[in-house]
Amino acid sequence: MSNSWFDQTRRFTHRMVRHASVTESVGEVSFAKHLEGILAELAYFQQHPQQLWLEPILGDPFRRSNVLALVRGQGQKTVVLTGHYDVVSVKTYGPLEPYAFDPDQLLPRLIADLEANARSEAEHRALRDLVSGDYEPGRGILDMKSGLAAGMSVLEAFSRLDKPVGNLLFLAVADEENNSWGARSSVAQLRDLRETLGLEIAAVINLDATSDEGDGSQGRAWYLGSVGKLLVSAYVVGIDTHAGYPLEGINPNFLLSQMVSRLECNPALADSASGETAPPPTTLKQTDLKTHYDVTTPGRAWACFNVLSHGKSAAGVLAEFRQEIQVALHEALQELRCRAASWGAQPKALEVEPYVLSFAELCQKQRMGPGFEAELAAFVAQLDTTLDLPTRSQLITDWAWGKSELIGPAVVLGFASQHYPAVLAQGQSPVTQTVRAALQRAGLETATSVYERGFFAGISDMSWFGQATALDVATVNANTPALSAHLQTAPLGLPTFNLGPWGRDYHQWLERVYAPYAYGVLPELLWRVSREILSGSTG
Repeated sequence: MSNSWFDQTRRFTHRMVRHASVTESVGEVSFAKHLEGILAELAYFQQHPQQLWLEPILGDPFRRSNVLALVRGQGQKTVVLTGHYDVVSVKTYGPLEPYAFDPDQLLPRLIADLEANARSEAEHRALRDLVSGDYEPGRGILDMKSGLAAGMSVLEAFSRLDKPVGNLLFLAVADEENNSWGARSSVAQLRDLRETLGLEIAAVINLDATSDEGDGSQGRAWYLGSVGKLLVSAYVVGIDTHAGYPLEGINPNFLLSQMVSRLECNPALADSASGETAPPPTTLKQTDLKTHYDVTTPGRAWACFNVLSHGKSAAGVLAEFRQEIQVALHEALQELRCRAASWGAQPKALEVEPYVLSFAELCQKQRMGPGFEAELAAFVAQLDTTLDLPTRSQLITDWAWGKSELIGPAVVLGFASQHYPAVLAQGQSPVTQTVRAALQRAGLETATSVYERGFFAGISDMSWFGQATALDVATVNANTPALSAHLQTAPLGLPTFNLGPWGRDYHQWLERVYAPYAYGVLPELLWRVSREILSGSTG
């Protein structure tokens, strides 16, 4: 039925793209109702309105909702088709910003702009793509509303079957681009559905997009898992002093610079699993915490490091960072001592050895006193709720250090944002083998090769549907200051795969989707895979 997919999937995509849903905007809040309205037009949900609903996201300060649509067949086995509906900002579109959410109006204007102004090879390639007629532009058309649309087309086709085997659950979530409020909330929602409706979730298929700068062979892919992510934070404490006597203190900027030099893109810290190696850590934030000018050196500094993993535990990451930072601090103090000696001084401040502790260790009650927990809760409660998680983590760590009465030089290690656990389905599990066989058959019958990959590199909501150990969850909760009000819960532990559209330049003003695959091939692949998992027949 591949010939029937294109027009409907394209229509679904354009209707969703035209409703702006930038993360944490009014449009994102209202998008759930918009999507519910599109799905409510389908004949199945007109007959079964109770199986289409909005689920408020638990604890969300923006009061967003997930969209759930369930088509029931025979039995309990269920496949979940999921993706996010929020998109990134359109500020990069410049004068074309008013058209960023309308593919039909944006296309000729982009072509005209590129014909007149294209300079880089990326812009010339975009012009060739758009003129070819095979690519469609627009904010969110690739990341990831065309993927959602493909899932909706499959859901609608499944609803027209006479007594289908199994169930399809479509789940569209908010906030993937920021803190994954939607996917995290859906963990509890899906657990409830398994109990209340008796669903046996056999697999989760994420519909996220892949970038491909070549002929599509990298984009026509299905992934057995998704890379994990931790944002490691370092709160660096020095000894402040008058700038005229710099060696009577220890400048945390120097300590931090030595740490960054040792940690930045250090290949020894790159995690490997299943024959693939994740990129090494990189620094996302580096600053001192002095808020005004005078001739006193800074007393504190702060940095965040992006760490991608293929299975390394949160405790393991902290342990590795602690070891590397201890070496960096020792070398920094040795260097300062050498410089002081060359200057003819032996200052007392440089005789101490800096130490490293975790945020959990900092917050141990025996160091803080009996009222610490209540005071911490009160401090967190008065923070501005619109602050991002890294900023909240920095403020809470600074407060906790002040309560500890400890002195520097020291470094407090923690996590400054959500932990995305690495996900990897077992390569020889029955469901993985079923997906592999279905895609191989589809490739032969449609003359479209779909390649098997390991880890989806884009950091995705797949993390919340896969697996994570109880120790990992406990380590993250204990060492992420900003999670004190909304602790991380364990993922669902389900077989989770990614099968979505491909295109180029997502998150950029030239974001575009390869339409023949997204609208025609992808729904056919999802149709075959879903039905194979549910019934063993592609139909």
